[in-house]
Amino acid sequence: MASKRILGALFVAFLLSGITGVYISTALQTPEIQLVLVDENGKPLTEISKDVEVQVQIDALLPTREVYRTIFHGTLDKPSPLKFWDPGNTVKIPISDEKFQSVLKDWKKAYPNGIGSSLMISVWVLDYENRKLYRGFAVVNYNTANVAKGFTKTVKIDIHRLPSSPLEAATKSGEVAPLGSNRQFYYWKTDWGLSWRPSDYIEVPALIVDNKDSYSGVVTASVNIVTDYYTRFGLTIAYGYKISEKDTPSLDIYGNDFYTIENKFYFYKDLLLGPNEKGYIYIYAKPYHLHQKEYYCTASINNCVPTGEERIQEGVNDIDTSGNEILGGSKSGLPDPSIMNWIYSGTDMKYATALGVGDSKSIALLVSDASGSCSADFGIGIPIGALAVALSGGAVPPWAAGLSAGMYYTSSSSLNIYGGITNHGQWHNVGQDVSEYIYLGTSTYTYHIGTCDTNVPVGIYIESN
Repeated sequence: MASKRILGALFVAFLLSGITGVYISTALQTPEIQLVLVDENGKPLTEISKDVEVQVQIDALLPTREVYRTIFHGTLDKPSPLKFWDPGNTVKIPISDEKFQSVLKDWKKAYPNGIGSSLMISVWVLDYENRKLYRGFAVVNYNTANVAKGFTKTVKIDIHRLPSSPLEAATKSGEVAPLGSNRQFYYWKTDWGLSWRPSDYIEVPALIVDNKDSYSGVVTASVNIVTDYYTRFGLTIAYGYKISEKDTPSLDIYGNDFYTIENKFYFYKDLLLGPNEKGYIYIYAKPYHLHQKEYYCTASINNCVPTGEERIQEGVNDIDTSGNEILGGSKSGLPDPSIMNWIYSGTDMKYATALGVGDSKSIALLVSDASGSCSADFGIGIPIGALAVALSGGAVPPWAAGLSAGMYYTSSSSLNIYGGITNHGQWHNVGQDVSEYIYLGTSTYTYHIGTCDTNVPVGIYIESN
């Protein structure tokens, strides 16, 4: 009996020493980003089966032509039974990490007072028990000025939204440290020969209005971004198999669940258009179209073979500002024909509403009328695909013209962007007192927006006739 009491006392001492060790190490640890990776149901990714390995790639957004910098690539395995309290599903990146510090340095140079930025999380879940490979992705946002103390975030990754693959008969790495000497791993890499990003800020159309008919009223249209809310620039992600080899690839497109940057911006511009007049409102920004390919590598990223899985990222990584004001303007006419031709190519015109004389409608309601409330949540569509096809010198294929990324508020209201269009009828002896029939340019692609599938706006191209 005495021996049992001694063994019990030793076991309690062991537990207490472990708990004390955890407490001390937690108290003394340097600030870090801790990302707790779970599936869509909240289950640790390292526990989806009895024999599983989770590979993780984390890319940090930059306000430069590099667009993303990989700051972590490593493997998560469930620890030994002695560490039963730890599911092993947490990625830890010290704030002092040299790569992450280089990212913060670039952001501080562009935004001394800080800005909301993002980390792109890519995971591969290798389920050895069931011989399946699951892929997943998520975006984690942080403020560049407030990250010095670190943070912990539980990251839900839906590993079933993308199709699973049979797990190839590959050597199990057993590694915990990033990039072990003989480690076999998956990796997303940008193919710059198929990608586009401008060298500096460019005009990005936000609202295009064509008052086509000669027998019509005078219309005004506006875009109004206010500092009451954070304005977010959304990230669109499209997946497909060997899409670079196809003229009309099948794309699995996700939008509005994630964003690249956010801040309390403000911006206002409007248009006054008589019959047969056209105009557009634009902002100065750095949009990007990245064509990425998945590779299976051994030992290093210089020893890899493509798997055939590919994805597109469409987003904005920098905005030209003066203080918190977004710089931009308005012009008569339409954007450059080379850009407009691809906007036309990537859109279908959908009837939105009829405006009687004196009637107005917000941009959000116009979008909702044309393609549903989920599209309104997408916000103003920025025509990045059309810009990329037009300005990349042939690098970006024509099928990308229908891709766009949203710009929207954090407001819980579905009216995510202020601004809209008004029919003044005859105004100062110009135009006629007639109704205006409003059509909205929507993407030829179907997007997954939250729980909906819908056609999102591309540049808010409006025809009024």
